[in-house]
This record gives sequence, structure tokens and C-alpha cells, in this order.
Amino acid sequence: MKERIKSWTLTVLVGLSVFLTWQLWTFQPSLAPLNEASIATSEELGEELQLEEVVEPDQLILHDGDSHASLNATDALFSRFYEDLLDSRFENITLNQEVNEDDIYEGQRSAEIIYPTPVPDEIMEQMLRFEEDSPNLSMDSIDRIVLQDQGGDTDTLIVKFISHEESFVLEGETNFSLSAFREEYVLQMDDYTSVFPYQLNNNASTSEVLYLPTEAVTYNTLSDTSTEIDYNKFLNLLFSDSDYVEQYRQDNQNASFTDGNQMMSIEENGSYLTYVNPVYSENTSSSQSHVIGAAFDFVNSRGGWTDDYRLYDWHRQTQEESATYRMMVAGLPVFTAGGPEISSINVTRSGGQVSEYSRPLFQLDDSPIDARGSMELASGEEVVEYAEEQFDPSLIEDIKPGYQLEKTDSLVFRFEPSWYVKQDGAWYPIDPEETPGTQEG
Repeated sequence: MKERIKSWTLTVLVGLSVFLTWQLWTFQPSLAPLNEASIATSEELGEELQLEEVVEPDQLILHDGDSHASLNATDALFSRFYEDLLDSRFENITLNQEVNEDDIYEGQRSAEIIYPTPVPDEIMEQMLRFEEDSPNLSMDSIDRIVLQDQGGDTDTLIVKFISHEESFVLEGETNFSLSAFREEYVLQMDDYTSVFPYQLNNNASTSEVLYLPTEAVTYNTLSDTSTEIDYNKFLNLLFSDSDYVEQYRQDNQNASFTDGNQMMSIEENGSYLTYVNPVYSENTSSSQSHVIGAAFDFVNSRGGWTDDYRLYDWHRQTQEESATYRMMVAGLPVFTAGGPEISSINVTRSGGQVSEYSRPLFQLDDSPIDARGSMELASGEEVVEYAEEQFDPSLIEDIKPGYQLEKTDSLVFRFEPSWYVKQDGAWYPIDPEETPGTQEG
């Protein structure tokens, strides 16, 4: 009897084993296919751009002896020159640490590419083509590039990467076309704004030179409609899990959202977004990418770029780094007329992570609704005279024209040209024709 029970038990176990094996062989998992609908994708708000499209110079100065002409980003010749520069190769680079002003601008004919803020070597090497065996540039603040025609029988242009902050110059050669340089650029100088050099009195070992128009200049006044950017799209872009985000404040068009740690606020009646992500780590690694590139990548991956923005400033402190990309309209930088600054994209990094992000929540329409008006701005000499009366000349960092942005309607913006002076990192509008003492600062 016991043997019969064992036999039956063994038979049942064998049968169960066969059944389970068959189930495994024939099992079909009940899973939906992995498709776009089941993947959290980045909201597309604007374009993903290349680094050289937002880290651009804002002025090209052509020199021929004592004659100087200025071009900006609205000039076709400026765009063509910059494209040729990006396509050129740079080689035989050496470091010159004993530099004076005469060394920088020697030669009869030259072109000077001026950036709105110094560009570190790491970023410059990503945009320009250097020979493979070229040593590292090892400069943190290249603020301009000079191409020089040595004249005579020379068949190449000399290139100089200049750092006024570090008083260094990197010198080398470029295959930028010498014939094009002479015929297509220098010979076209008379078609563009005549300027004169103004040397900043900032006590630097290598004084920085600004170029200001010799005559009064005229710019269009513009009005443009805009399209609101839906702030709800940033809930998915900025928070790792938007299901845990709660809205805790709302009045008019302002609102705030949090997941208990990160916070996103909508301000200025829905025109501006600020995002804060508290970072407690104070560790920074020298292997991290530069904050300019990190900020650029962050914007590219968080909806892309709306409107025309250009790197305009960056700062590095002990525990924090930041980069500012400013809106550009008709080749000029845009500054907000009174109130908080709503015309720039700002990214701050702490401990290797993005800790703050702010940006406009509107996108300008392609064509201005009104571009018929114009305004004449004072000549460079008048601006210098007025600026040196209103500011400490030794603290002036820059002088340039820009547009004041004024919100006239919920979706309409007005852009009015003005001269600006930079001091202590801040930009102030000035009007030399105003009565002294009435200027806002």
C-alpha cells in the first residue's frame, strides 16, 4: 500500500512538472508595446540650437589705418564674416604674456570680433577649429579676437585671442581667406557706421577699448505682439514627477507650485517664470563642464530656445555659478524698462546641479506690428561726456545701445532704443539730452 502511494505521488509530481514547463514555454506577457505615448518626452517649446548660435559676438570692427567701421548682427556682412570665422582653422598657437596696446593693434588692416562677455577657452574650443596637436588655450576670459593683415608678401592672416582681464594674448595663424578679408570686408568699410576708439579708464594693465559712433545714430522703435508660453508645460520639464506637484498660491496670473522641495513660480502677471531647486552639496568638481555650456544644455533639454538669445554674462563664485542669455531684437540687447528683468534667461548652478532657473513666458511674433517710427540717439562723444559726468569713469565697464522693453498690453511689447552704461555688472539707460539730475539710475 505504501509503495502504491509513493508511485501515485511521483506520477502527480511528474505531471505537474510537465504542466508548469508547458506554461512557461507558451507564456505570453500581457505588456503594452513601448511607444511614444508611454515615454515621458520633453515638451517642445522652441528650438534646440548649436552652441555657436547663442555664444556670438555682438560687434565686428574693421580697421584700416586710422579708419574704423562697426557692424552688428543685423548686417549681412557681419553674419558672413562670422560664418567664415567658424569655418576657418587656427594653428601654431603660442602664449604671449607681455602685451601692450600697440602689440594688439599693430598692422595696417585688421578685424576685431568683440563678445558681450568674456568666453572661456573651453567654450571657444567647442566652437572654433584648432589644429589637433594645438596645446590647450588655458585662458578663462577671451573677450575678443583680432585678425591682422601683415601686408607685403604674406599669404596668411595673424590671429590673436585677447584677454584683457588676464592680460594674456594667444597668437597664431589662420587659413581665413586673405583675399576675401581684403576685398570682401575691409574694402566695404565705407558702407558701415564710422566709429572711434574710447579707452576705458579701469586701471587694468591692458586697457579695454570700446568703439562708439562718430555721428548720431538712428534706430527703429518697434512694437510686437507675442504668444504666451503655457507654464503648465514646465511642470513636466522641471519636476521629476509632476503627479506630486501641488499648487499652493494663485492670484491674478501669478501662481506657485511645489513638490515639497523644488518650487516654480509664475510672476509679472504671467510674463516670467522662476524655478528654485535647493542644493545642499557645496562640492564642485573641476571636471564639470563650464557653466556656460551647462546652462546652454539645460535650456536645450527643457523645451529649447524661444526668440533670439545670446550669452551676455556669466559669473563664478565659491559655491555658485551662473550664466545669462539675453534677448536680442534687431541686433540690439533688450533690457526691461523699470521693474524686474524679464528679457533674459538665467541659469544658476550649485554643487554641480542647477539650483535656479528663470526665463520669459512669452515668445515674440515673427514680424513687428509697427516698425515705422525711429529715434535718433546721441553720438559717441556726447554719450562719453555725459556718462563720465553721471558715473565714476574708473567704474564704467561698457557703453552700448540697446532696446528698452515695455509691456503695453497683455500680449504687446514696445521696444525703444537707448544708450546704456554698465557699472558693477548692472546696465543703466542714459539720455545725454536730458536735464542733469533727472536721469534715472
